[in-house]
Amino acid sequence: MGTLILCFHKINYGERITPDDFEEILQILIEEGFKPIKLKEAFGYLEKGLSPPKRTVHITFDDGYSDNYLFAYPILKKYQFYATIFVIANKVANGIKRATYDELMGMNIADQLKSLEAKSKYVSWQELKTMTDSDIFEVGSHSLNHKACFSSSKVHKFNDGNGYEWFFELTNDKRLGIPIYEKKWDCATLCMKDDIAIRDHMAEFVKERGGILFMNKPNAQKLLRKEFKKYLRKHKPQFVYEDKKEKLKRVEREIRESKEIIEENLSAKIDLFCYPWGDYDVDVIYELQKNNYKAGFTLNVGLLDKNTYPYLLPRVEVRSAKWLRKRLKIYGNSSVARIYSKIHRAV
Repeated sequence: MGTLILCFHKINYGERITPDDFEEILQILIEEGFKPIKLKEAFGYLEKGLSPPKRTVHITFDDGYSDNYLFAYPILKKYQFYATIFVIANKVANGIKRATYDELMGMNIADQLKSLEAKSKYVSWQELKTMTDSDIFEVGSHSLNHKACFSSSKVHKFNDGNGYEWFFELTNDKRLGIPIYEKKWDCATLCMKDDIAIRDHMAEFVKERGGILFMNKPNAQKLLRKEFKKYLRKHKPQFVYEDKKEKLKRVEREIRESKEIIEENLSAKIDLFCYPWGDYDVDVIYELQKNNYKAGFTLNVGLLDKNTYPYLLPRVEVRSAKWLRKRLKIYGNSSVARIYSKIHRAV
């Protein structure tokens, strides 16, 4: 017994999950005998020491993109599935109300939808109010700013021009070849400040070898890693970690202020929190408890049942309709799901 909580981000054409894929996923869930359940209802069982009914499912969306309103919301309403949208408080738009549910269902011109999305890539307070009034959606916090920072000096990859949004936001540096270190949500780690001298060296190394033409070589990342190690052997890099007090101050602000802003704008109690990138630590969990959040959502796999710790609730991030159909063989059986979740943190 237990509830399967699914995680999505963008629902849009050209993204991993298109609106057509999303509709197929809901159809698959119905075919496999999964019944929609509200998150507060499922969590209510947990508070009473009980497991929710077997083969129940809840949909969650991280970040609060506008396409959750434009595309996912009408589909959810069509099939009467329940969802929770975890929004980044400082990124929610204001003064935007793109269309009513009936108007959205009636649109069949691509340019119309594109013009609606162009107003803001994030959902607005007005749209969130429409979604919650429909009884389809609940709202939770996904932090105040959802920022990442470097968590160690271990290099994940070297910038090849297809970098990550979080990386450019953090460094404001788009030079080819510069190291992209391992990252975490900036509330779940002591942030590391990288060495600018290493950035300069690696960027110059790529520039001297043809820039983007060098980066397009199949072995570019391997050559850059070799040069990076060579540089480290000859120099003493300056990797500086912040003081714990700085981190704790940021954690308190991100968790408390996000709750206050969302509650003020929606006139509703917010007590659910979703960890950015699934990152958390004891400081984050303590702050959630201090600010009267009832639950924290991870990307650890498994089912929500009576034994689940409320601040480490599991979710399954969906990759495709075909992929989910196979995984439902696991998550449709609570015993199998329990064993699987102990072996795999993420799928």
